[in-house]
Amino acid sequence: MQAPANSGSSYYNYKGTFSIVLLAVVDAEYKFLYVDVGCNGRVSDGGVFNRCSLYHALETGTVELPPAIPLPGRSQPVPYFFVADDGFAMRNYIMKP
Repeated sequence: MQAPANSGSSYYNYKGTFSIVLLAVVDAEYKFLYVDVGCNGRVSDGGVFNRCSLYHALETGTVELPPAIPLPGRSQPVPYFFVADDGFAMRNYIMKP
């Protein structure tokens, strides 16, 4: 990509190219539930998440995940959570491998 006009090195990422970050949440059927696009490529994935409206809504309680329910064939309720990589900080709604 070409850097936006007058952006200097803001969109210059650690790989040595210019980029814009797309952060998305999809469900188990690959449907997009949330999209945030436009943050400069210099910001880490966790940093992008910390700046998006979804993070602020989850942290302030203005949006909540559904209540925990048992998985099929089980009786122990399992909470809903987002699966993320090591670029994200641990939260009660984020699970990392």
